[in-house]
Order: sequence, then structure tokens, then C-alpha cells
Amino acid sequence: MIRLDNVSKQVGHQILFIEASAALQKGEKIGLVGPNGAGKTTLFRMISGRETPDEGQVSLDRGISIGYFSQDVGEMSGRSAVAEVMDGAGPVSVVAAELRELEAAMADPDKADEMDDIIARYGEVQHQFEELDGYALDGRAREALAGLGFSQEMMDGDVGKLSGGWKMRVALARILLMRPDVMLLDEPSNHLDLESLIWLEQFLKGYEGALLMTSHDREFTNRIINKVVEIDAGQLTTYSGNYESTNSSARSPTSSSRLSSSGSRQCSPRRSSSSSASRRAPRTQPRCRAGSRNSTRSSGSSRRGDAKRWRSNSSRRRARARTSSA
Repeated sequence: MIRLDNVSKQVGHQILFIEASAALQKGEKIGLVGPNGAGKTTLFRMISGRETPDEGQVSLDRGISIGYFSQDVGEMSGRSAVAEVMDGAGPVSVVAAELRELEAAMADPDKADEMDDIIARYGEVQHQFEELDGYALDGRAREALAGLGFSQEMMDGDVGKLSGGWKMRVALARILLMRPDVMLLDEPSNHLDLESLIWLEQFLKGYEGALLMTSHDREFTNRIINKVVEIDAGQLTTYSGNYESTNSSARSPTSSSRLSSSGSRQCSPRRSSSSSASRRAPRTQPRCRAGSRNSTRSSGSSRRGDAKRWRSNSSRRRARARTSSA
């Protein structure tokens, strides 16, 4: 469904990805891991089209829908939480908005002279709303909000009066209601209490689309995912299974390591020796054996060299572009 091929990305002076590749297939539920600042949010933004890679390509199957939940929920005010959630449901949300406007107009005594036209239009829009299963959508929106801890009063109240944490829940419910082909969830467990977390876990387990998510709550994520993608030193490495299976056995990554200039490299993950290794996924550092005895550089040194070469090549390309444009 989604492929990243040889993607390179630099933000400011920091190089986040160097010819990194990965894929997300239908039905997969992947946990994205990496240290703070490694580029997890940038990866979400590139997949959702909000940013583009400096080099390489992000490819999406034609016609797939993507729902992206981020920590930046934007402005919310002037309507109910239910209306805000339904706004993310596509065309039906537009019809629902017009239906509410017409209902307000019918209750306005100043528009008595236009009432016949308003009522006629209301009938047309109501028919469209029914065809789009809009009344069921209202129920689904309320179900999602209830699962995330909303009372009926909060659902129907002004969303602008909610705190930042509750607005995050509204934004999350909007993505869940969409049921897109692919969900990108950046820290969905933030601001959730235990009951809401349990409900979200069950929802995501039953979700039939592809899922890519990151969360500081490893136990929550571990019960949902069937693959792990790690960001390390500009590379994307994919492991089968969840964090627990990653910890319980030393397994080779399902995506092969890049070739060095002197030959192939055979890599296996090195497990963490810390006492907390059983509780969280290890920070797998590839332990590589070069194909040539002359290739003795460490993985980190090799990638630093890759970064310097990529930066130098990019500078030369920009210089050539400026020369040709002149």
C-alpha cells in the first residue's frame, strides 16, 4: 500500500534519513520506534503528504485513504464535539453542516417569508443525508467519543471550551470515525485514562486497515502491533512480531542492511543488556560483518560517512541547478 524507497531527508542541520526504505502492507499493524528527534513525526508527515523527501520516493497505491493523527490538533471552536468529529467523515459531514444550517433557519422568525424554500431544501438535504447513512454516522461519532471518555453533555457542548487534552481526544475520534485504509497515529495514547486506553486498544485490534503508530506506552502498543520498524542512524529496519517477541529472541531484521562500498554486510540485532529489556523493545544496534576484510568500519562510522557523502552530493546538485538556471 505504501512504500518508501531510498528516502533521504534533512531538517535544518540534522540528517534524519539516509536512503531509507520500508513498506506498509494491507492489514499490517506496525509500531514505529526510535529515540526522540530520530524523525518519527517527519516520517508520518512524508507519508501523509505534508512534507516531501529531499531524495527518494514515497509511493501510495492509487485511491487509498489516509487518516493522520498528530499532536497538533489545530483550532476547534463554535460547534459541538460530535459535529467536530463528524467533520472528518468526508462528504457526509458537508451535508450534515448544511442540514444544521437549515434547521437553524427554520427556527428563525426573521426568515418566515423564505420558509417554503427552506423547507423544500431541507427535504432534499435530509434525503442526501439518509442516503449517506448520516444518522448512523452520528451514532458512531457518539460511540467513539463515549469510548474516549466523553459524557453526553460534553459531546453536545462547545468544543472550544474543552481543555487541550480533551481536544486531542476529539481529534483522535475524528480519525477513528473515518476508518481510512491507512491510519497514522502519532502518540494516540497521550491524555487517555485507563478506561479510554482499553477501549482504544480494542478498537485498533478490530480495525481492518493498515496501521502505523508510535507511542511511549510500550505495553499498549505491544498488544496491537505485528511488526516493528526502528529508526536508527538514518535507516529504517523492519522486524516481525511485537516488542515482546523482539526481546525474547535475537532475530534478523526482515529488511536487509544496505551494501557497503566494499561488499555485502550480514547483520543481526544486538539485544539490550539492561535490566529493563524485558519491559521494552531493545534499541537494536546492527552488529555487522563486512564482506571484505578491508571493511572494518563500525556501522556508525559508515553511516556518518554516508551522511557526509549525501550532504556533499546534494550540495553539488544544487550548484549544478543554479548554474543551469543562470
